[in-house]
Amino acid sequence: MTTMDMIIALLNLPGQVPAETPEARTRRFLESGSRSSAIDTIDAWLQSPSAKKEWHMEPDAFAARLKVLVEAPYKLAQSGYPWCTYASVLMCLLRRAPSDVVDYALKLYNTGKIGLGRITGEVSSDLRDFDVARYLRRELSKKPPNGETHYAQPVDVMLMAGLCSREMNDFIEFDGPIDDFRAAPPIDDLTPTKNLMLASGIYESVTATKINPSDTDAAVQALVAPSSEQDILLVAPMSYFVDGRNFVPRFNKIGRHIVPVVGNDGTRLTFWSWGDQPITSLGIADDGSVAPPTLDGVTGGYFMGINIPKLKETVTDSKASRWVITATLKPA
Repeated sequence: MTTMDMIIALLNLPGQVPAETPEARTRRFLESGSRSSAIDTIDAWLQSPSAKKEWHMEPDAFAARLKVLVEAPYKLAQSGYPWCTYASVLMCLLRRAPSDVVDYALKLYNTGKIGLGRITGEVSSDLRDFDVARYLRRELSKKPPNGETHYAQPVDVMLMAGLCSREMNDFIEFDGPIDDFRAAPPIDDLTPTKNLMLASGIYESVTATKINPSDTDAAVQALVAPSSEQDILLVAPMSYFVDGRNFVPRFNKIGRHIVPVVGNDGTRLTFWSWGDQPITSLGIADDGSVAPPTLDGVTGGYFMGINIPKLKETVTDSKASRWVITATLKPA
């Protein structure tokens, strides 16, 4: 055994901080480089003739918000739209491939065209003319959740609307209003979510696994454990998240919700949702990396105890089934 092997073995003793694997280290450096490159791209664009007012947004404000999302993906704001699928996928992409998302964002802002991996298309002229900032201020201030102010961001809505408007799966043309629930992907059918993640170009494989009552606790625990090489999305009835965390969803407790699982310490599940609540003492840094447990105040997520029996419980309605989407990244 080499000296390095001995150090790694000691670090992995019970009660010690797990050693970072070579794969995790490579992935961390790769994502950090993409983040730095993305910021450089935004700065260069801001100095170019292409930086003009579009989507009722000044280029300076657009660039500033885009930088926030690159540096802190968890701050992505779903803004009350019924887009947990688009928001979840976009948050994962911001963590893993921020340069790709910035290229997508700049093209969408400048031209209305969609280009993210194999995700292509064009948004409607009505959507580009829609003043989302004014709309959000007027509509979302009427009934903010839990008596709190909505964390609404026009740039974030634009990025999610682009995914909503893509020319895939015959989705409808979306023109802006939040009450157009036809624009929400059918969460009972996970195929669009899987296709969207695969089409982004950063994942090697994407699978959906149903959680069954006969599954062992260990098997379920392993399913909801993200890693440096895998992103995990948990699909469950809204009541699972509401009862587990005691937060009030935007609409109601009926239906299903999909969230990226960003942490699992064996007893506690950390997940991103909606983008307007603080994560407290989770050890998750703004860029999504694991940080010392004392770090807190990161915007965008919740934590809850892992309720394995609740995940495994027998359901009579197929819409109440629990699923886990596992997205494995392409080799670094």
